[in-house]
Amino acid sequence: MEPSDNNTSNAAAAAAASSSATASRTITVDDSLPSTSLQIRFADGSRLVARFNTSHRISDVRAFIDATRPGASDYTLQAGFPPKPLEDTAKTIEEAGVANSVIIQSV
Repeated sequence: MEPSDNNTSNAAAAAAASSSATASRTITVDDSLPSTSLQIRFADGSRLVARFNTSHRISDVRAFIDATRPGASDYTLQAGFPPKPLEDTAKTIEEAGVANSVIIQSV
C-alpha cells in the first residue's frame, strides 16, 4: 500500500467516525430518567432505532435526524396510524404520545 492510499483510508475512517460522533453528541440519554426507543423511517426508505429520554422534545428528534442525515432540512415528521404530523416541536416525546413508536420522515 502506498502512503497516499493509507492517507485516503485514514481520512475516510475519520470522516465516518466524525459523522457517528456528531449523531451521538446530538442526543444524550440520561439513564436515571425514563427512556424510550423510536424507530425512525427516513424518506429514503432506510430505518434507524434510536434511544431518547421521554423528556426529550420533538425538536431533539429533528436535531438527531438532521445530524444523522445532513442536507434534508425541508421535511415533516409523522407518527401513528393513520400518520399524523408532529407539528408542535416544543412537545416532549411523552406529551406527543410517541414513546416506543415509529417516526416517519416525509419530504
